[in-house]
Amino acid sequence: MEILKGVFLVRGEVSNVYLVKVSGGYVSVDAGTPGDYERITAYLRSAGIEASDIKVIVLTHSHWDHAGGLKKLRELTGAKIAAHREEVPYLRGEVGTSRRRFEPVDVDIMLDDGDEVYGLRVIHTPGHTPGSICLLNTSQRSIFVGDLVYEEQGRLREMHHHYSKDPHMNRASIAKLVNYDFDHVMPSHGNPIIGRGREALRQLISELGM
Repeated sequence: MEILKGVFLVRGEVSNVYLVKVSGGYVSVDAGTPGDYERITAYLRSAGIEASDIKVIVLTHSHWDHAGGLKKLRELTGAKIAAHREEVPYLRGEVGTSRRRFEPVDVDIMLDDGDEVYGLRVIHTPGHTPGSICLLNTSQRSIFVGDLVYEEQGRLREMHHHYSKDPHMNRASIAKLVNYDFDHVMPSHGNPIIGRGREALRQLISELGM
């Protein structure tokens, strides 16, 4: 479904996958679980998007519900894979075998804080995982937050502590986002918050006493 002009949401079995229209094609934000491959390909067909139009798949982090469909999606699209450099060893299968529940994949583009991928600005937000990132789309005034926070009943919530490697660092990353300018929040779990995303973030920060 198109939630903003040029921003499309594909509902996975566990987490959301977003397709963002950029100059020359599309960026896929995450790749879902291994079982989400068919959901994504079905959406591409229904939307009239050629698989080859997806130029890069950007991983917000390397958990299986975001990276599980990566290998098949890259084979279908020929897209490059981009991830923060601290997530690369997990994606390649070099470390964290208990955390990785998918086939290892190589990474074409190693990202750092402040980098840009097709106009999407990388914001390093560690805590949930060491290399978790958010992606800021300044032209759309939207931010893709991965698992930094999730949406529930129209509000943003802190990710449950037992899912995050360093919950305290995750809180610091939540507070960091208030320094950026956006209207819309695109979480990996729950519904997008359109028009009042920054307000919802401030409310969460207040509730957390930060």
